Amino acid sequence: MQHQRFKPRHSAIRQATAILIALTVAGSGGQAWAQSNATATIFGEVQSPAGATVVLENLATGAQRTLTPDTSGRYIANSMPPGRYAARVVRGGTVQASQEVEALVGGGAEVNFAAAVDAAATVVVRGARTLIDVSSTNNGVVFTAKELKALPVANDISSVVQLTPGVARGTNSQYGSAPQIGGSGQSENAFYVNGFPITNILTQVGASELPFGAISNMQVLTGGYGSEFGRSTGGVVNITTKSGGNKFEFGGKLSTLPRGLKGTTANTYFPNTGANPKTDGKLLYANQDNGSSSKTLGLYGSGPLIKNKLFAFVALERTKSDSQSVGASTETPASGLRTGWNTSDTEVNRYLAKIDYNLADDHHLEYTKLYDRTTTHSQAYGYSYATQSSNGVKGGSGDNTINCCGAASAPGADIDVLKYTGYLTDNLTVTALYGKSRTIHRRSPEGYDPSLPQISSSTAVQVPGLNYPNPQTVTGNLVDPNSGDEQKGKRLDVEYRLGSHSLRAGIDRIDVDSRVGLGLAGGYRWSYHKDAPNAQINGANQTLAQGGGFGTQGYYVSRDYYSNLAHPTSEQSAQYIQDHYQITDRVLLDLGLRREQFTNYTSNGDAFISQRNMIAPRVSASWDYNGDGSLKLSFNAGRYHLPVPSNLSSNMAAPFTSTSEFFTYTGVDAATGAPTGLHALGTKPYSANNAYGQSRDAREVTAIGLKPLSQDEFAFGLEKAFNKKLVAGASFLYRRLNDTNDDSCDQRPIDAWAATNKVDTSNWGGFQCAIINPGRDNALWIDFADGKGLRRVDITAAQWGNPKPERTYRALNLFVEHPLSNGWYGKVTYTLSALKGNMEGQTDTIGGGDVGLTVSDDHKELMYNAYGYLPGDHRHAIKAYGFMQVLPELTVGGNLALTSGAPRNCIGNLPDNLRFANDYNSAYFYCNGVATPRGSQGRLPWQAQLDLNLAYTPRYAKGLSLKVDVFNVFDRQTTTRYNETYNDGSGISRNYLQVAGRTSPRSVRLTAEYEF
Repeated sequence: MQHQRFKPRHSAIRQATAILIALTVAGSGGQAWAQSNATATIFGEVQSPAGATVVLENLATGAQRTLTPDTSGRYIANSMPPGRYAARVVRGGTVQASQEVEALVGGGAEVNFAAAVDAAATVVVRGARTLIDVSSTNNGVVFTAKELKALPVANDISSVVQLTPGVARGTNSQYGSAPQIGGSGQSENAFYVNGFPITNILTQVGASELPFGAISNMQVLTGGYGSEFGRSTGGVVNITTKSGGNKFEFGGKLSTLPRGLKGTTANTYFPNTGANPKTDGKLLYANQDNGSSSKTLGLYGSGPLIKNKLFAFVALERTKSDSQSVGASTETPASGLRTGWNTSDTEVNRYLAKIDYNLADDHHLEYTKLYDRTTTHSQAYGYSYATQSSNGVKGGSGDNTINCCGAASAPGADIDVLKYTGYLTDNLTVTALYGKSRTIHRRSPEGYDPSLPQISSSTAVQVPGLNYPNPQTVTGNLVDPNSGDEQKGKRLDVEYRLGSHSLRAGIDRIDVDSRVGLGLAGGYRWSYHKDAPNAQINGANQTLAQGGGFGTQGYYVSRDYYSNLAHPTSEQSAQYIQDHYQITDRVLLDLGLRREQFTNYTSNGDAFISQRNMIAPRVSASWDYNGDGSLKLSFNAGRYHLPVPSNLSSNMAAPFTSTSEFFTYTGVDAATGAPTGLHALGTKPYSANNAYGQSRDAREVTAIGLKPLSQDEFAFGLEKAFNKKLVAGASFLYRRLNDTNDDSCDQRPIDAWAATNKVDTSNWGGFQCAIINPGRDNALWIDFADGKGLRRVDITAAQWGNPKPERTYRALNLFVEHPLSNGWYGKVTYTLSALKGNMEGQTDTIGGGDVGLTVSDDHKELMYNAYGYLPGDHRHAIKAYGFMQVLPELTVGGNLALTSGAPRNCIGNLPDNLRFANDYNSAYFYCNGVATPRGSQGRLPWQAQLDLNLAYTPRYAKGLSLKVDVFNVFDRQTTTRYNETYNDGSGISRNYLQVAGRTSPRSVRLTAEYEF
């Protein structure tokens, strides 16, 4: 009597056919089942099955599914929408027994029926649900809408995920609040809503959000997931939304986090280095006036459009927030203080619509619409450290953004998903899904006129007596106005029960299409210069004096173009098959095999990464030791692969333009600041780095036969229900990174190869970095510009000098849980873990930067002393949460997190005997010339945070709820990160061990909610 979960992937019909043929596997006796990632399973046993049927009725929609138990009395209903059901035994048209059960996403709900004492009885309620889901071998938890409403937790996905054992907060703000699950990096998780992926399309960091009140179930899998899941070496966050039913329901909420009830943000001071007396211990940032406030308005409605047939659920949510913070330090010059105080006003609009259509009892169609957009207006003002306040004078124009900018920004979403479920027979279920996601990224500075070029000049380069106006208010680069991401996903799943085997197979495919990049505001820039009149500028064929005009005095101008605009695309497809084999009534064996293909394309449509036939076996088992669901032993093992994010091609294989044209001039336009009387000094644009808008040859971007990032995992678990009020358990998880993809920029091994092979490199522009498998032999295609075209360059692992990537995670998780009864629920978890290695994954806490392009493997010296406890290592973590109805009208909730501090590092220059031209200066695990292995400099302090809430539901106003949540009750602003850079070129950096991150100060959320 067990089960498990599932999901598929790919495109070709012949592959689907092959998988379906493979389903023809013999089996007999017992029972087993599979289930998809967006549904639940209801199963059980009828002790007197002769002439009986089991009818499952969704209590919200009235939808029914009728099943015939087998000869041993067992029944199984796969792919059921999560929700509350009435399970009834019907014999001869009469209901003989009935139970209610709640089916949760990704889990199994067991409902057993004993023989009726009186066969003529109309209704006999018998049997009971087990407290432990013995049909699942996954490692994770499920949060219901009721729990999310009762607990003091921030209303976003990442905050809920943090309640799960084995989850840590990312320590690099460049990647936002994306969680680290099971020792993984922040880009290694997969997120789903109603079966459709909502992971950040471009970077794989974080995910789109939905109205918080629209969440029905949120499952957080920290490991052990079956072969239907892929594209994750971290965790899987699996959300199902609420749906409409036969009852009309409406409601709304208003919540606010007022600035006046927040704690004061701690100031930032220079650290006491002992080597910088002018700054040691002195104020750096006056943060005490930093603050923010927000208000959220939410509305929802649901009900039948056609009773028992067609249902709708709609949720709308708008959050408006404002924030203020100091942006200038005490070291900022007067010119910078003009923009030293930053303000922003943000509006987040989210809505979700869910339509469910019961075509018939055995055919279900659903449509999900999800919209998520973050719009921000920011403005800088002047600031004075004399008064430690803003002067209220605008420092330049404001800025408007939509879902922008950087890896930490909200990805946004505009998603449409259509899904069909067909219960073709009691044993055969088919599901098909198609979805499309779109999002835009915009930045529009106020006062920006795209027709005006930028003007760059200073007194030193201006002709005396001439006026050099600059009407273009925006300088630097802007996000490409067409920036955005699009994703199309499709999948097909087939489930078939054959005796003791429950077989599930599927295919899926995701197509990603992005536009990303930067270009100069105004399209180009006029840059004024001065040099000796007889100077001949690179890219010119005349001297300045020969150009005439003011060139005779050494004055000239360049017209500069810069753009790095990419159109990366990728395809991710997979096929899987899984056999849930019920070996005995108590033992379930789950065997799975997944095959994946990842292809990344350049802006020109050329494949530069093609990773094929990646085989990922999965095996797991569940043992219902006592046969009554009171004690479960579980085991799982598997391999998992992670695709390369499509943003990598925007950095490595995108068209890049950086050119200048040089002129002398005779005047300057009084209105635009553009030069007049131009005389060209050259015949064509000039680029110092040969960036003329061409893309790199796709074959030069990656190593030949690049292996994918993969990870192996093993886990054991035990759960024991002592009684209906106490469940406890323990589990052990081990993860090991096998390979990773990273860029190397070290030209020295290639120079050595060229010298050995007598290659003429005199015309070669140099090595531009390539994606390799660190620690392995890698072969590259390189054109040395010697007229012989691309040639294969084989570099051994020893010649590269980079070690093989290592990352191991070991975790012992313990928990004690009091299931909801007697008006209260509570759970306490403890995790003892160790995360160790020489690389974090696709993201890098120390260096930061773009996903998949860490600093770690740029050259071998960066990996010296790099093995040790990684930044995500938190040895001890205690998490406790729960709620209690203390009075009929009063409920209290709590959430406690105690986490030991992460390891510290000291990053500095290489010793003199190891230094080389173009090294990275202070970027190595050396300080003052002495090796400082990773994680060897002690630990950050423990983090302790307590959140509490109180909810009042007055009897005199049915449907009304008033709640106050207090986050970080004791206002502990614990340091979460230090600046670990030891050198600044002249000795110990005055910023070494400066506080670079803290937990947020205390805040209070007030909420009024009304339902009717």
